[in-house]
Amino acid sequence: MERNQKTSLINQIFAWSINYILNKDIYKEEIKSIPDRFWSVDEYLNCFVPLLLEETRTELSSSLNSLWKAPVFYISSVEATAIKLPSRSSNKVNISGLTSVAQGNRTSYEPKHGDLIALTKAARPTRVDDLNPLILGYVFSVEDELHFSVHSSKTISIDEQFSFRSGVFLMNLTTNTRIWKALHNGDGNLGLIKSVLQANTADTEHPVSSRNWGNSVWDIMRSAKLNPSQESAILSCLETRNLRDKTSVKLIWGPPGTGKTKTVATLLFALLNLSCKTVVCAPTNTAVVEVASRLLALFKETSSSEHSTYGLGNIVLVGNRVRMGIDDRGNDDLLNVFLEHRISKLRKLFSPSTGWERSLESIIDILENSESNYKKYLLLNERREIKEDGKNILTTFGEFVMKMFLGSNERSEKEEAEKKEKILTFGEFVKKNYYGLSETMGKVQKDMVDLYTHLPKSFTSSNDVKNMIAARKALRRARSFLQEKQGSFTFDCFNKVISIDCLQTLRLLSKRFEIPALLVNEDTRTFCLQNAHIIFCTASGAAEMTAERTGSIELLVVDEAAQLKECESVAALQIQGLHHAVLIGDELQLPAMVQSEVCEKAKFGRSLFERLVLLGHKKHLLNVQYRMHTSISLFPNMEFYDGKISDAEIVKESTYQKRFLRGNMFGSFSFINVGLGKEEFGDGHSPKNMVEVAVVSEILSNLLKVSSEAKTKMSVGVISPYKAQVRAIQERIGDKYTSVSDQLFTLNVRSVDGFQGGEEDIIIISTVRNNGNGHIGFLSNRQRANVALTRARHCLWVIGNERTLSLSGSIGQSS
Repeated sequence: MERNQKTSLINQIFAWSINYILNKDIYKEEIKSIPDRFWSVDEYLNCFVPLLLEETRTELSSSLNSLWKAPVFYISSVEATAIKLPSRSSNKVNISGLTSVAQGNRTSYEPKHGDLIALTKAARPTRVDDLNPLILGYVFSVEDELHFSVHSSKTISIDEQFSFRSGVFLMNLTTNTRIWKALHNGDGNLGLIKSVLQANTADTEHPVSSRNWGNSVWDIMRSAKLNPSQESAILSCLETRNLRDKTSVKLIWGPPGTGKTKTVATLLFALLNLSCKTVVCAPTNTAVVEVASRLLALFKETSSSEHSTYGLGNIVLVGNRVRMGIDDRGNDDLLNVFLEHRISKLRKLFSPSTGWERSLESIIDILENSESNYKKYLLLNERREIKEDGKNILTTFGEFVMKMFLGSNERSEKEEAEKKEKILTFGEFVKKNYYGLSETMGKVQKDMVDLYTHLPKSFTSSNDVKNMIAARKALRRARSFLQEKQGSFTFDCFNKVISIDCLQTLRLLSKRFEIPALLVNEDTRTFCLQNAHIIFCTASGAAEMTAERTGSIELLVVDEAAQLKECESVAALQIQGLHHAVLIGDELQLPAMVQSEVCEKAKFGRSLFERLVLLGHKKHLLNVQYRMHTSISLFPNMEFYDGKISDAEIVKESTYQKRFLRGNMFGSFSFINVGLGKEEFGDGHSPKNMVEVAVVSEILSNLLKVSSEAKTKMSVGVISPYKAQVRAIQERIGDKYTSVSDQLFTLNVRSVDGFQGGEEDIIIISTVRNNGNGHIGFLSNRQRANVALTRARHCLWVIGNERTLSLSGSIGQSS
């Protein structure tokens, strides 16, 4: 499949049959190992196409072979219509009456854009035959959890519409379709891609000048307390902005514990202060949230307590809200920069009928016209002197009319009470009307915060913010004045406090703050992206960052770049106007996951970062580690990093470890030899070792006891390279450690791959393997071993069979 063939990935998949999907050799002849060097852009982009198809096929095949646990939904009605798309004809299928519940091993299904589903006449599909003939649907529109629309792979007749009983979720294609589009993009910016085809060691490192970046940047650098390698890396990246006529890709090498995330966050904070328009990518939504959170923490530390959210309008976070876990985290800062939330806020703020300006004007009108409104009130309640039975009676005009209508002898008790009701004083009148507007005034105060939070700085000057803060305070003072006086005040007193203080401030705000016309006349999403300086998204999501949406981008920053398939970088590298990219990562840790064995052997999981390193591309090393006790860091430093990493002073302190374990009871780095435990393969191809499970359980019990008695917080991680062992340990300990009071003791049990990027006070590694031929499986992978051995801060225990590890002749023997 050549990239100049414009068919979409969806059309490719729609042409596949069940037998085609299950045939693992279907692309075998087309797939070639990804070379280290390329001679043209076409060669570069074309090499990924068959690999992407094979990886997609493999994931689909895995889904078909595990239908028994796939999410299923039940259909009450299907409506199919033929539609014409720009590139092809398609069948649009509206699905409604959907119900989905978790049953047994199945999770509930919630439709999402980009889902690939299979429609079936079976009620509960569990076997591949239940989907034959295969009718696929690609979800392109979701109304709600009960109604969504798909493009179907086959035409559905009117009679067939009533025969479908259920559907099954297979996979989400969003990332793959974005990569496919990037590989076939004929209009992309190819400048950066041309610079990475072959070795490009020239001009990748530039001497850091004494350029005056301004006090704000130097203040950021000083407050971050960076080490020389971190500071040099940041300044070197800032220097790339001066290379307007060149392209460059800069590599920052961040081994475990060297403050990579802190360095990236400080770099982004400096770029934000320099108003450098930057797109920041990472492999996953979770990784994007992590780096965004670090930037927001720095932002908050340096913000005024009075307007701590001013300036967030220059930061935008784009992605899937559920996958980013923004609702669950309870993090208002993340929510404040999340694009969909911002769009909603701005549309409400600038709605012609219910917007903030309309509410502000109504408050100004009430306060400004209090005297004239009171005079109208008195006029409406003007009393007339009427003689009755020789007595003067004050009565309102309304009472007079009622009296003439009902007669003098038919007055009700209510009428008597109303007659006796006294006229409100000016203070009582104002207070009554003020509290009628209390909800509006509360809304306006909140709106002011939303304005300087969600509008970019180019639309809200610091004076605007000062005026809004002053106006909020003035409204609070006005309320306090009315509460304290309890309605007993004169117009002169009211005028002195309200007119001079509150009204003057509100009028100033109204005059000086300009509503951006873009929000009324143009797309709000485009407005937010075009005016942001820092845009966070996944690497594949960069495909949506077109010039029309975002404007010109100066710099691309890719975090966790070594965990990103090179083909996933293609979309980000093609951003229009882009000349420079900064890739941050460590090729000696785990790369991206690849499901297809054929693709794995063809280096499909290799990152651009790793390939450039192999070509000799220069990389800037962060050379001080702050995580591991010196006895833990010694081996990985020598084995993987040639002794180039220094230990920070904090990890050299003798108290660093002892404060976590009484009397240094187990030491910092220990190996526990389990000679009797046998590996079992009762769970497919994934082994487990129940003796090691028992040892882990015993260690955890002892650690919990130490933590409880010493009232010391302790975080523990249990790592195993095998899913079966992870499940066995989780089943053995149950929920024993989930309800520890005050969260003194926290526990994470995960695979090595799941622990990349994580760290705990104490790490226990269960190696599992026990055999006479030295086979240690996953542990023979140097990158996986590196990750496992560098997660602990204070104590690391490795549990395994010494003989097996020794016979392996691999990293397992050395460690």
